[in-house]
Amino acid sequence: MNASQNPGNAIQPQAAPGKIKIPGLRNLCKIVLALLCALVFHSLDFGTALTPQGHGILSTLLFMVLIWVTEAVSYSVSSFFLIVSMTLFTAFAVDPSTGQMSGTGKALGMSLNGFKSGAWILVVAALFLAAAIQKSGLGQRIGLLILSRMGARPRQVRLGILLMCFVLTLFIPAQAANAALMTAVCVGLIDVFKIRREDNLAKGMLLIVAFGTGLAGMGVLTSGAPPIQTAAFIAQATGHQISWLEWLSYGLPFALVMGLVLLGLVELFFPVGKAEIRSGRETIRQELAKLGPLSVRERNLLIIMCCTILLWATGKKLHPLDSSTVALCAVCAMFLPGVAVSTWKEMVNVVNWGTLMLFGAAISLGQALLSSGAAAWVAQNTLARLGMGAWPPLLIIGVAALFFGVFALAFSARSAAVAALVPTVIGFAQALPESAGLSVWGLSMILYYTIQFSLLLPVNTPMSMVAYSTNTFSAREMARVGVPLCLIAILVMILFSATYWRWVGVL
Repeated sequence: MNASQNPGNAIQPQAAPGKIKIPGLRNLCKIVLALLCALVFHSLDFGTALTPQGHGILSTLLFMVLIWVTEAVSYSVSSFFLIVSMTLFTAFAVDPSTGQMSGTGKALGMSLNGFKSGAWILVVAALFLAAAIQKSGLGQRIGLLILSRMGARPRQVRLGILLMCFVLTLFIPAQAANAALMTAVCVGLIDVFKIRREDNLAKGMLLIVAFGTGLAGMGVLTSGAPPIQTAAFIAQATGHQISWLEWLSYGLPFALVMGLVLLGLVELFFPVGKAEIRSGRETIRQELAKLGPLSVRERNLLIIMCCTILLWATGKKLHPLDSSTVALCAVCAMFLPGVAVSTWKEMVNVVNWGTLMLFGAAISLGQALLSSGAAAWVAQNTLARLGMGAWPPLLIIGVAALFFGVFALAFSARSAAVAALVPTVIGFAQALPESAGLSVWGLSMILYYTIQFSLLLPVNTPMSMVAYSTNTFSAREMARVGVPLCLIAILVMILFSATYWRWVGVL
């Protein structure tokens, strides 16, 4: 039997010369190029101002920044690249005091330090709580309940969605999960209201989700990994512990002002009529009715979350428990026999383990940048060389916010951006002279906010990518809102620095 009679053994046509495609070759080239750049940097001599260990950490940072920016591998997989590269670059660093190399054992231990930090434990517990809220339907019920109280005029619906961002941030300690839930609610309403995806109302609703979840997260310490990570770095570098309630009092007013600015920009660029949506209020109530009465599972979870928020808010004031311990207690309560909130079998497939891996590895990198003096060295040789210490405090804040905000746009994962930028922010704050009159921990926290609101395109955060996937707005339309939002945010930041943050002792 010849080949033409046996299709299974037929000779397949060969690809034309020059058109052979090897899967992943481009990404492999990106990794190799990133490694070469890191090795070249590692071979440079910076004198005694930079310790050998700090040099290795900066080589790791350069390698990982190139990996993250080019997206050569997924962010979850990049955690393994981070652990391995950090171990290898620091294992052969010679300790000047002993004249001996660190060795792989000590280097690997440093690479895994983040996984035993309180910040990582808090994020683990937060992701379990967020998964349970999504799985139970409690988050959707809270969102629809808010919208049912706001009214059915287009502007009222948008205001209700913005309010959802802030309320759900308290109950769902994961910004990406919050955005995913709100996107599902908004798309459901768009379909029920029979609104075209190209309509300004639909565009505005999803744009508020894309920007609003990150803005709301600035005001709540437990809103997700980035603020938890930042607070941990500040505590390590300065010894100043920021409690849950203190973070709320510092960040929430700024977040609320920026939320209103966002709403105003959406109204400006995507105007809607004042007429009430036909059967809008009744439709929302019908959607709420479809969920049925509050189940035992939702009720128990609501009680657990309310108690958790209360304990977070009163930490170190009415009781000695920190936020991590409180979150772990909440997860234990969730799994208690008879409580009927969730089971391990349900949660294991819902929790984002890749996020946990990246977050733990990123904390290790940030801790090493601070402890090795590498972050301070970077700050001394970049921003400090501009002579910013002699500038007026408000000018320092404005220029630094613009500088770090631009760099934050290069990262799609906020944990990666925090790991790379916040230690440098802290090093910059420490490099400023006392005559500048700026608190190190306060300036570090304020400049962290730039990472949260630096958002121009859908690829800048997971939250915006989730909203963008609904095909309601384009990247250009998002930039129309994002560019002025970022610029206004920096101006509002300067205003707060001159007034409110000075009054409450941040600066």
